[in-house]
Amino acid sequence: MEGENPRKRRMVQSEDDDDCDFGKVLRFKILLPNGTSVELALPDPEPEMPLWNFVGLVKDKYFEARRRRHFESTNKLRDVNWKEGSLFIQDANDTKIRNVIKLKSFKPNKCHILRLHDGSSDVAKSFENMWDLTPDTDLLLELPEEYTFETALADLIDNSLQAVWSNGENKRKIIRVNLSKDKISIFDNGPGMDDTDENSLVKWGKMGASLHRSSKSLAIGGKPPYLMPYFGMFGYGGPIASMHLGRRASVSSKTKHVKKVYMLLLEREALLSTSNSKDTWKTGGGIRDPSANEIRDSQGSFTKVEIYKPKIKDVHINRLQCFLKDIYFPYIQSDDMTDKGKTITPIEFQVNGVDLTEIQGGEIAITNLHSSNGPEFVFQLHLSLVRGNDGIKSASSKDFQEANARLRFVYLPFTKGKENIERILEMLSADGFVIRENFQSFSRVSVRRLGRLLPDSRWTLLPFMDLRNKRGTKAEILKRCSLRVKCFIETDGGFKPTLSKTDLAHHNPFTTALKNLGNKISEKEKDVTVVIQKSTKVLNLSQLEREYQEWILQMHSQYDEETDSGEDQPVIIVGPANKKALGISSDFIRVHQILNRKEKSWKRGQKIKVLKGACAGCHKTTVYATIEYFLLEGFEGDTGGEARLICRTLDVPDENGCFLSVTDKNASLDIRDSLSLPINVIDSGKVLVVDSIEWKNQLNKKQKKSPSIDLLVANHNELLETEGLDPSYKSFEKKVIVKSSHPVGKCRLLTGDQSLQLDVRVGSTFPTLCIAYYDIYDNQAPFQSIPDVTVKLTTAAGMHFEVHGLKISLSTDRMTLKIKDAMVTSNELDKLRPSYEVTLTLFIDSGNIPFSLSIPCRVHPGFPNCAELKPKITEDQLIPGFIFKELMLEMFDTYGNHVFKGLEVTLAVAGFSILDDLGMTRKVDDQGRIDLGGLLKLTANYGKNASISVMFEDQTIFKQEFSTLRRKLRIASEVPEFCVAGGHLESIDFEIVNPDDDVVDTKFHHNDQDGQYHMLTIKSDLFNADESIRYTFKHGRCTVPSIYIPVDDGTFCFDVAHSQYMELSLSVEVPVIKIPTVKYVDQAPCTDKSVMDLLEPPSLNHENILTKFFVNDYDKELFDCICKLGEKINKVEIHLNNSSELKAEAEQEIMKMLENVQPYQLSNMDSSFTKDELKTKIRSMENSAFSVLCSLSTHKMQPKYFLEDLIGVVALVGTVQSPDLSRILAEYLGEDKMLAIIYRSFDTASSLERYNQSGEIDYERALHAQASALGKVISKRFHVICMEDIRPYTGRLHMNDSQRRLGLAYPRMPNGVTPKGFIGYAVNMIDLDINYLHTTTASGHGLRETVLFNLFKKLQVYDKRESMVAARACIEDDAVSLDGGIFRGNGILSLGYGNPIIYFPCQNQTVLPREIEEILRQIEEKKSDLRSIDEKIRELIKYREKCIKKFKKKKERYDKYLDKMVPMEELLEYRPEAGDGSNTSDRLS
Repeated sequence: MEGENPRKRRMVQSEDDDDCDFGKVLRFKILLPNGTSVELALPDPEPEMPLWNFVGLVKDKYFEARRRRHFESTNKLRDVNWKEGSLFIQDANDTKIRNVIKLKSFKPNKCHILRLHDGSSDVAKSFENMWDLTPDTDLLLELPEEYTFETALADLIDNSLQAVWSNGENKRKIIRVNLSKDKISIFDNGPGMDDTDENSLVKWGKMGASLHRSSKSLAIGGKPPYLMPYFGMFGYGGPIASMHLGRRASVSSKTKHVKKVYMLLLEREALLSTSNSKDTWKTGGGIRDPSANEIRDSQGSFTKVEIYKPKIKDVHINRLQCFLKDIYFPYIQSDDMTDKGKTITPIEFQVNGVDLTEIQGGEIAITNLHSSNGPEFVFQLHLSLVRGNDGIKSASSKDFQEANARLRFVYLPFTKGKENIERILEMLSADGFVIRENFQSFSRVSVRRLGRLLPDSRWTLLPFMDLRNKRGTKAEILKRCSLRVKCFIETDGGFKPTLSKTDLAHHNPFTTALKNLGNKISEKEKDVTVVIQKSTKVLNLSQLEREYQEWILQMHSQYDEETDSGEDQPVIIVGPANKKALGISSDFIRVHQILNRKEKSWKRGQKIKVLKGACAGCHKTTVYATIEYFLLEGFEGDTGGEARLICRTLDVPDENGCFLSVTDKNASLDIRDSLSLPINVIDSGKVLVVDSIEWKNQLNKKQKKSPSIDLLVANHNELLETEGLDPSYKSFEKKVIVKSSHPVGKCRLLTGDQSLQLDVRVGSTFPTLCIAYYDIYDNQAPFQSIPDVTVKLTTAAGMHFEVHGLKISLSTDRMTLKIKDAMVTSNELDKLRPSYEVTLTLFIDSGNIPFSLSIPCRVHPGFPNCAELKPKITEDQLIPGFIFKELMLEMFDTYGNHVFKGLEVTLAVAGFSILDDLGMTRKVDDQGRIDLGGLLKLTANYGKNASISVMFEDQTIFKQEFSTLRRKLRIASEVPEFCVAGGHLESIDFEIVNPDDDVVDTKFHHNDQDGQYHMLTIKSDLFNADESIRYTFKHGRCTVPSIYIPVDDGTFCFDVAHSQYMELSLSVEVPVIKIPTVKYVDQAPCTDKSVMDLLEPPSLNHENILTKFFVNDYDKELFDCICKLGEKINKVEIHLNNSSELKAEAEQEIMKMLENVQPYQLSNMDSSFTKDELKTKIRSMENSAFSVLCSLSTHKMQPKYFLEDLIGVVALVGTVQSPDLSRILAEYLGEDKMLAIIYRSFDTASSLERYNQSGEIDYERALHAQASALGKVISKRFHVICMEDIRPYTGRLHMNDSQRRLGLAYPRMPNGVTPKGFIGYAVNMIDLDINYLHTTTASGHGLRETVLFNLFKKLQVYDKRESMVAARACIEDDAVSLDGGIFRGNGILSLGYGNPIIYFPCQNQTVLPREIEEILRQIEEKKSDLRSIDEKIRELIKYREKCIKKFKKKKERYDKYLDKMVPMEELLEYRPEAGDGSNTSDRLS
């Protein structure tokens, strides 16, 4: 031990040992305030380090990275203030370090994230290159080959499920998924991630760095259904899935012991650009505080994945909810996690705010609904494998592998004349799922791994479940009933999935052993040992099969209702003598003549055909037969039992058919020569009803089938006698020549393939068709001459296609008719997709009996001849960087048909790029298209050409050229004639305009979130390209605050350009003059702070050039203008003060007069508006939407499209009879609904408001923009009623009533009497204005049936509160009373007193005392004066603001002149000479 290396020995000592610092390395990631980050490693550090020394190391790393151009940001990187006094460092717990950084408190062998602050308020929220996601290169070869939207989303949910599972048994577990057109988010309240090595956020985004891979061993074994979601095996799920779903993703995560939220940002284009290079995959990130919602929803820790710009916009949310419930069903609701048999919810799983426990659809839920309530058949498998050389299996063996599975079988019985499996498929189809299975092909085995469904593991049957070849007793029942079983296989982590986790790994030995359970073990499977255990008993395969079959028979006898489907009165037979012939085993059978099966009635006497292969006895040919009886075992109401179909075949005469004998004492059934078939031949769809024509054809065939030569008929006997032969001889030999009979029996296509189907391409000829005649004895006969042949192509839907160019000929022996060169040309093949199946019918007329021959065919489209882009690319899309969200390249053949699926074409693009990695060779889909949506990006610069071409077999079949929009960059502000050396150019405006119409292009708007990077770069000799300054464009304009002027005179040149489109550029030259140093006479400081004194120039003594510079630049006219504006503002202020005093006096007078008026009298006055008065009042409400619309209607120059379909406002649609009714109805509706705007259509109504990408109101568009143009602001919500979208009242109307009042029945008390004080229904108490009586919807419903009924429903009006309260028992909706009572139903009373502002116009006015009327008249006059004063004040304020705006603008211009004088303090040497002004010029330097 003495010779051991001491350095190596120290490396394994405890970290707590103070002497073990040798070889220790501390790693830091420093986040800088300008949005960049640097890495710093400190080998063998001291316990402490002064902060300034630490910052110095960071500073060196930062400038080294800048020299190497490690920062690729398109944003302008601001400078970091490295001054010592302003810097401090903040760690993950927000601890601020200002003087000394204690390095000993940081653990080695991990990366610590620190934030550097430089005292500026401008601190970045995200940081470049914060996370290193570089994967192992070998992992890039193992990525999943294909992904779907659902599997990618499930991969991300898997991560959340694994996370929340570690919360513990009694902790809340939440997963929330939200999908919209703009974003997909997955939130979970798991333990979260941070910057520590063991729980690093990097592991989420770095391929091959799964956080849960170490937990795989825990997922083997345990209790079924093995709910241990340690799905992570490959470490691909996070980055690959998120980049498949969208173009940009952010991951935010927080742990309980860290206060901050760590963020990781992924950009698809950025990762793709470095995926094939030697660069590391580094991506941005950030640190922020948790939001209020995140704190509320989590338990101190969470992870949230947000995916922006998702590829799939329109997701059917309900189908997705059902899909996810199927995938994670045991985690959503489980019976296996508690011993009490109670269903629990392990995880709260929500999709778009809906808890998945409330979702009723999905295959699992529907299957459970239709399964029997009987016992399930359950057993478990334990599989083990050793690949060692010794063959000894031991759990401690290095190569030992094991896996476990539970197989659970449920029975789906036959009930009410139908298979429950068919009901399941019908319900799934009704829910919108694409169902390609039927009863026969139904997937009867599904597989879960660790509780997660593998959606592609859909197997038909396991070998031991397949009883279709079963023989012996009960064989027919087992064959039929075995197809009513569904098997759910639940596996643990010992089974390996595919990379996409949609199926079990195909060649894994455990997968093979599971799939072959029940088959003979092959040599490859002998290494796998399978132990079968049911309950506590170990079974061999024979025992398992026996118990499984017994369970099926038990389920059949208890739950199948096959023998309960007879529809007539049966004949009961006790103890039938010929059970075997009848195919039954029961001592009691019922004989029916009508049976309901598969929701269809089958009757005695029906002609049917049993297709070939339907059952035993029908293997070789199709059997034609007549239904005779139906046999059902047991008594009516019994479950289980066998059911048989008795039928007589075509060749069995009636007298040999089944015979039912019924006597007084007994009944019997003799089957004779009839057939007994299992009833499932009907269920399988292989029994079809035959019409009379087909039946007669079969009878004719039977009758015509007889020997070609009839021997020893009468004339033959005579012939034998004449030749001297004894006719009694039993044998003789004679050679004869047999010739075919001339009458033709049928026509046949000469081919060895009985299932021939012709395949031809449109525009090509059919293969030569060889036709032969056959006589009535099925002997081939020659053609007498070339017959007339007509060829037609028809479809099952009745379409016809013409066939051209056919040539007809006979073979030399006239035995074969040949049809050549038949060709079809059509442009309607799209209607035949996807099968392209037609029937070729030959009509042959040989002069005898005409007949036809039908041949199945498929007519395929031709090869690509041309193509078309849909939708067409418009001019406004030809913007560099534009990605075409919806774009299809449709391929057509010569005749205009879409080409066939799978054809490959080659794309060629110039000025475009395709964003995926699939190359330029593309396959056509089943619609004859190539989908380029979201893939084609315009890369050509402004004013350049671009093109896209399609080639097929080296021939160009399509090419389209485009020209991008033209744009130019220009200076919008005035550049001075010259600048002072060492000064600044300030507030220089640049614009990007369309050179054709000189209009600014507002689409040049910088937006980080949307990835729209529009910035201006400035380069000159003072700063190189690496340190170019960048400024953002806002709506096509960019303002550069300041540009430094060099200290040398001459010409200053600088170049400006768009950061992304470098062709948008220009060069600027400015003359620079250098001002000499001067001295001037001292002047006493000015004490007056007014503008007048500021404008007074100092008394200077200087040379002529300096005098010219300042005197010529001084604008006397500008100074006079500022003074005049100041005087105007002063006068406006005086007028405002006077108006305010007048307003206060008027308000005081009104208050004195109101003391003499009762409240009810005042309210009656307010609610007694005429329609014109009310309209004027509404228009005067500046902040209402209707006021804006009224203003638009009177302005000739304003757009009128907002006025299309406008009907009016609710308060003006009609009048009421009294002020009391007007007031209470207005109070009931509220001001918002009284001012609701009525439009006819939803489209026009919804156009009133537009929203930006973040969902906020866009005040620069729609009605808000028009309001702003009118000097108004819509400051609060407003209701819009869409008349066509309202569900109307559909009851009767009052007859002969021009007002079209609704025929509502009067309310009735429980004793049948109308309640006391009931006046009527509010909906009928409003008299519609004559202009609105004929306003109706497209279906003829008026305003009363739609708008008013929607607002009031069946609102009852009573005279007094007491009457309304007494009538509560018969109030269906709400009720009001004229004295102010409001009852809103469900026990809600509105108390107090309201005084609404907007009323319905009144027809009858209340009569008031004369003195009160006089006071009210005076109040109205004062109110009118007050309104005039308010209007004047508004005008004065508006005018004052206008003057102040002009003043500020002139002042800014004036300040620019002063700024040119400011540098005098620096450029001129200030030397005061008190009392001596004569020698100033002598002291100029």
